[in-house]
Amino acid sequence: MAEPRYLQAECAFRPGAHTVRVTQTRTTLRVEVEAHGTNDLWRGEFDATFIEDLTRKTGNFKQFGIFCSMLESALTQSSDSVSLELLTFADLETLHSRKVGAITRPPPSTSSPLSTKRYLILVYSVEFDRIHYPLPLPYAGRPDLVALVRELQEQLGQLRARRLEETQHLQDADRACQTHNEPFPPLQLAQAKASEQKLQLRVKNLTAELASCRRGRQKSASPAPRAQEQRSASVESHRSSRGRPSPKSLSPAGSRPPRFDPTAFVRARQRRQKEAELRK
Repeated sequence: MAEPRYLQAECAFRPGAHTVRVTQTRTTLRVEVEAHGTNDLWRGEFDATFIEDLTRKTGNFKQFGIFCSMLESALTQSSDSVSLELLTFADLETLHSRKVGAITRPPPSTSSPLSTKRYLILVYSVEFDRIHYPLPLPYAGRPDLVALVRELQEQLGQLRARRLEETQHLQDADRACQTHNEPFPPLQLAQAKASEQKLQLRVKNLTAELASCRRGRQKSASPAPRAQEQRSASVESHRSSRGRPSPKSLSPAGSRPPRFDPTAFVRARQRRQKEAELRK
């Protein structure tokens, strides 16, 4: 079974900058769109039957593999015939009404799931016509950083393994040609180098994205330790101040005033009276 293909691109849609991630296997297509400003996420997964039925309804049928190739060309901007748009349900209704000449229906209420959906539109421009292939993407909330980092690490490991495998294959083929004094096929060399460059770029993008996610996770978790440290410092200060003796307790014993002794006071008074009587 062939390994899944991963593709990521930054797209400037009308609402703002978004990241589009595509994962393709032999029979399924997974599309994920993330808004840069809010980190809102929309995600959809489609099998080959759904994609081919979708293209058939537009009147311009495409096989699953061809459709995925068109989507990849739109993301890499390698063809002027295909492009991407990101629309809401209301935008899609307006587009459909203009095409068929119908009256535009009112937008759905904000509580409706349709109001939170997004549609990634693959636009295929041919002579005198434009075909729109809408991929519905339900709202998926905001990404779980822990799960996203784990997923990116897995993808990164797979891509690095593929890059090493293709590089080793290229080197083995080159050594075999040198051993038999045969020229290395230029087309095969160019294709292998192009494939390796794509993998290197994908690894670089994933590494940067992984580092960004880790920074975001550390930033979101950093206030708690600081607060804990402040609380610990406060408790320690309180304990220190409570256990530290007061300045009065540090004074020497000789400097304390003598305690009042009533017996000695009476005896001294009687002695003074007797001395006064003797003098008289």
